[in-house]
Amino acid sequence: MPVPVDDLKRLLESDQSDATLVLVEGSYVVAGRGELATDALRGALPVVTRDELLHRVGGRSTTDHALDEVAATLNAAVDNRGG
Repeated sequence: MPVPVDDLKRLLESDQSDATLVLVEGSYVVAGRGELATDALRGALPVVTRDELLHRVGGRSTTDHALDEVAATLNAAVDNRGG
């Protein structure tokens, strides 16, 4: 399932320092570590943390183009993990 750039933007804009983008029941959700332990997110597939995403874009600005490149890489990872 393709990772939407808008969801990557939501992850970057999250106020939660431990925010993670996860795939659950066909939807991407931004959640904090505490939320990941809830029944609602049980079985969610972690895609990328906010810190990992910031590292992936490196010193580059978070333009749509940079996020498109990261999304393409994440799409392949999600597909390989059965998402």
